Amino acid sequence: MTPLLTTTVLAWMPPADQPPLTLSRMLTAWTFDPFMVLPVLLAGGLYLAGVRMLHRRGDQWPVLRTVYWFAGLLLVFVATSSALGVYDRTLFVVPAIQHMLLQMIAPVGLAMGAPISLAMRTFPVAWRRVVLAVVHSGPVRFIGHPAIAFAFFAITQFAFYYSPLYELSLRNVWLHDLSHVHFVLVGFLFFWALLGVDPVPHRPPFFLRFMLVLGLAPMHILLGIPIMLMNAVLAEDFYLEVGRDWGPTLLDDQAVGGGVLWGFGDVSSAALIGAFVVQWYRSDEREARRTDRQLDRLHGSSPTTPPWWLEPEHEGSATPVTPKGES
Repeated sequence: MTPLLTTTVLAWMPPADQPPLTLSRMLTAWTFDPFMVLPVLLAGGLYLAGVRMLHRRGDQWPVLRTVYWFAGLLLVFVATSSALGVYDRTLFVVPAIQHMLLQMIAPVGLAMGAPISLAMRTFPVAWRRVVLAVVHSGPVRFIGHPAIAFAFFAITQFAFYYSPLYELSLRNVWLHDLSHVHFVLVGFLFFWALLGVDPVPHRPPFFLRFMLVLGLAPMHILLGIPIMLMNAVLAEDFYLEVGRDWGPTLLDDQAVGGGVLWGFGDVSSAALIGAFVVQWYRSDEREARRTDRQLDRLHGSSPTTPPWWLEPEHEGSATPVTPKGES
């Protein structure tokens, strides 16, 4: 099998010189790259097999976890196989949208799906030990710390756009696909470490995790605004070779893409911040209820505890008050 045929069978990219992007094309243009589609199908099939195994032995698995997992997989599929996958080498704004879906949105659902917890409940005992050994190994403990995962998350975005990697990914099918896989994996690592739904090597304070979420907004400002204001076109040689003669100019297209990187990231960050505030509020409520139960166990079910000056050892120290009219 020749290298060209091998590439065509395992992975491919649609031509970059696509026709004008109309509403009809948005709905009907699809591409099915085996390198991207097959892992999504495999991940979905293995997850369903695990859930089915639990149900067969009478155990329950939260339906919402399954919904999260398949929502994440669906977003990966749409980002790489719909019109976004067809036009991601034609317009700069399209890979910008792809990037946000693959690294910012889809990994949240995948992390909330708790795949490692599902594996721990379905694997044989020997395999569970292997999974735990990997989770708590030195390399995973390093990259699995939320601060380190955040660093990888941020560096990935800047390195991709502000280096030759972006143009190379437009020209080479393997770099093109591997960049998509990398976005998903780096995003999953960050949200897996941050949310802590699965077994993780670190459980940092809530405040640290909240500050990392807060740091997503300025990171996307630093990423998107400079691209919006650039006078030079990223991967200009490639786009000139494509010779697109419809739609926005190269600079206008790039400015819109930079705005997507900025605005999309900020909206996603705001949603995550809101979710963390709710989680913080609920954790405070749970702590308050836990404290109330502890007090009830110590002092009974009375609504209040007598103040210190009414306790027996202080009864004699209070100054008696003589009612009016009595001597």
